[in-house]
Order: sequence, then structure tokens, then C-alpha cells
Amino acid sequence: MNTRQKLTVIAVDVAILAELCVGMHSASLDPDNITIAFCRTFFTLLVPTLVAGFVLSRLLRDKTSPATENA
Repeated sequence: MNTRQKLTVIAVDVAILAELCVGMHSASLDPDNITIAFCRTFFTLLVPTLVAGFVLSRLLRDKTSPATENA
């Protein structure tokens, strides 16, 4: 894993923590439906973040391919 990929993982982790806080705040605004409000907000934000992190991690890979040995 190169440095750019490591920075991407750190950024995704920070984004997930922020999304967790947003989900908890949104759930606190609706105490009667706290679980539904949290899940709806958190997972709506989480899925695109994970997909973007995966795609960025793949795009930021080193372009060099390892040498193959012919036996």
C-alpha cells in the first residue's frame, strides 16, 4: 500500500466518524424513531463513502506490475 492509498484510508476513516456524528445528531432530533432515523442517515452516507474509498484506493495503486518469472 503506497502513501496515497494510506492517506485515502485515513480520509475515509475521518469521513466515517463525521457521518457517525451526523447520524447520531439526526437520530437525537427524533427520539420516537431513534433507530430508524440513525440507520437511515448513517447508512445513506456510509455506502457512497465506502464505494468512493474503494474506487480511489484502486485508482491510486502503483502502475508498475511485478516481473513474472517463466518457469
